[in-house]
Amino acid sequence: MNEDVRELEELASSAGYTVIFEVIQRRERPEATTFVGRGKIEELKLLLSIRPVDLLLIDAVLKPSQHFNLENSLKIECIDRVRLVLNIFTTKANDRESKLQVERAKLQYEVPLLKEWIHSAKAGEHPGFLGGGEYAVDVYYDLIKKRIKKIDEELKSINQSHVIRRGQRQKRGQALVSLAGYTNAGKSALLNALTGETVLVENKMFSTLSTTTRKIKDIGRTVLITDTIGFLDDLPTFVIEAFKNTIEEIFTADLVLLTVDSSETREEIRRKILTSKKILYPDLSPERVILVLNKIDVGPGRYLDEKTLSEWIECSAVVKISATTGEGIDSLIDLISEHFTPPHRFEIALHYSDRSESFISSLRALECLELVRYGRTIHLQGACEIKDLERIKTQAARLKGSFKLLDQSPENQP
Repeated sequence: MNEDVRELEELASSAGYTVIFEVIQRRERPEATTFVGRGKIEELKLLLSIRPVDLLLIDAVLKPSQHFNLENSLKIECIDRVRLVLNIFTTKANDRESKLQVERAKLQYEVPLLKEWIHSAKAGEHPGFLGGGEYAVDVYYDLIKKRIKKIDEELKSINQSHVIRRGQRQKRGQALVSLAGYTNAGKSALLNALTGETVLVENKMFSTLSTTTRKIKDIGRTVLITDTIGFLDDLPTFVIEAFKNTIEEIFTADLVLLTVDSSETREEIRRKILTSKKILYPDLSPERVILVLNKIDVGPGRYLDEKTLSEWIECSAVVKISATTGEGIDSLIDLISEHFTPPHRFEIALHYSDRSESFISSLRALECLELVRYGRTIHLQGACEIKDLERIKTQAARLKGSFKLLDQSPENQP
């Protein structure tokens, strides 16, 4: 078992708990019925009698039977890693969507526990369960299933509004960058550094549950950036599924900044990169990912070479920055700008007409104009994606204008 409890301590702090003491169980594998061994159970009973606490945090994902038996043996509330994370989510959810997602995850977590409690209560193994009304759990179980169904319907409706909003952004030619990465990697601080905004930054895990979208500064075209929920190792599928709407912002983005806390040890950096990789790949193309090593002002991450990083994860580029001091931010903005620079440069000469200004306005809406010069004719220069190239050429021809591609290299031929 992992004896490094620093992450559990951070989770406990983020949940508002105070850690009184820590106990480590050393054995090859968890005990099947109570997770910890019989001797450790007796040790915990003695310790709890001397130093009572309100609850016991378990740095693992307990099976329902283990959870039931452990609480039954110790007569104290036991919270495993998943429940602890869900408790943090509950305190951080601040809009309708995130609250629904948290509620769904909590209900999904409770269903297998209820099944175990129902089975054990009916078998007489949990006297006095629910005040003697053990069969009332069956009613509660049905209510949970109905509530999950209703939440799914509401989240589906909310997601449809996300789809419409993404479609509107695409029509306006707006690009979307998404921040992703392990929790507490400094994503919100990076969003502030890239946008000049003052989004709340907390040195706590899961400070962001809902998406926050802003415009990146110092880039010619409109590029929006959105902050998303942080990743965590060993989260079960149902928790990730509950936050499908939020996580989908990552996979539908044009570019993803995979942010890593480089102030940690080499092994921790590796572990968190691999956790992020497991969640993102293969659904996300490496060409759409920039690996951002944040907090280089306070840690050893600046000394990691790109060869080592490439062995851990494939991506389009690596950049080392400090969202706090601003070091490397300009290089990151250059990479983002380069990613969104349209490959096809063009030049148009137009005669003055009633429709010429309308055409120019349409090009401005696409954010593909770089130069407009008025003289004997109207001279335009710009760059666009391949999908817009033929349409622009056709519209220029209708206005009796000349159209010329400025870059005739083979790779930029339409």
